[in-house]
Amino acid sequence: MKIISADDVSVIKNETKNTDEDSLVIFDCDNVLTTVKVGTFKAQNQNFLKNYLHEKSVSKDKFYDKIRLVLINENTYIVNQYMVDLVANLSKRNIRHMVATSYSVRPLKDVPDPMQWRIDNLHEMGYFFEKSWPDQKEDIVLNDFGTDHNPIFRDGILFCDIFSKSDCIRSFFEHIGWTPKKIIFIDDVLRNLSCVGELCDENKIEYTGIEYIESQRINSHIPFSYNLGKFQMDHLINESIWLKDEEVHKILSDS
Repeated sequence: MKIISADDVSVIKNETKNTDEDSLVIFDCDNVLTTVKVGTFKAQNQNFLKNYLHEKSVSKDKFYDKIRLVLINENTYIVNQYMVDLVANLSKRNIRHMVATSYSVRPLKDVPDPMQWRIDNLHEMGYFFEKSWPDQKEDIVLNDFGTDHNPIFRDGILFCDIFSKSDCIRSFFEHIGWTPKKIIFIDDVLRNLSCVGELCDENKIEYTGIEYIESQRINSHIPFSYNLGKFQMDHLINESIWLKDEEVHKILSDS
């Protein structure tokens, strides 16, 4: 198992150039392929978020369900154009690639199919992962998790919901009857990288995990205050409404 930290794409360029058709490149989505400019959810403010969720006794299940409202209501940006080009290049070289995201599979009130929204949003950014899986025309539901919101693979995206990415990837391999000889996994959360590395060690798969944290650097200028974050989170958790920074500033200044 090899895990490398990178705050730019140079490591990714070096590690992916030696892949072949027995390899699989897995990308996280948020803060790796795309990002939103919201201070409340940036890595430098993670202690605020952890403390808030703990103090309000917000379950992981509920938080994962609500956080999609942030993505849907904020503008999405590409972290680095190279990642768009890399995905296209992997397709040309017939190197399998996919996304493993904690994004929830459950419907929202105003968005009955949020998974398709996520796929369409990636398309708008220039990412087309379905090209790597031309034979997978139907959803693959990983029904061995025994819930009514099992992880789903669609168009090259593995929607893991609240379940660990390593367990979802393991189940996905079992469902399609294929296991790569080498995996490169690009994520911004070290825990995810370590768990997938353990999966690879168990199955004798060559593994490189890349802790890609460029979004922390490019978003470090985003202003944040406790009052703003708390106001946003209160409305998100209690009212299922996401208020942008400028909306909160206006409300607080008028009160």
